[in-house]
Amino acid sequence: MIDNSDRHEQVFQALVAAQRRHGGMPVHLEEIARTARLPKDETRYLLDDLTQVHRRVTELAGGDEPALGPRFGVAPRL
Repeated sequence: MIDNSDRHEQVFQALVAAQRRHGGMPVHLEEIARTARLPKDETRYLLDDLTQVHRRVTELAGGDEPALGPRFGVAPRL
C-alpha cells in the first residue's frame, strides 16, 4: 500500500507535469487527477493538504472558466 506521503508526491509531480504542458500556467483539478491517475476526490484532498499544510501548492479561485473550479500551481519559493 502507498502511504499518504507517496500520494502527496504523486499529486505534486502530476501538478508540475501539467503546469509544464501549459507553459507554467496553473491547471484545473481534472487535469492533475488525470495526470496522477487518481480519483478527483482523492486528488482534491491531497491538493488541499499540499496547499494548507505543506504550502507547496497555491490555489487560484475563479479564472477564465469558473465552472471548472479553481486552478492550482506550484507555490513560489522565497
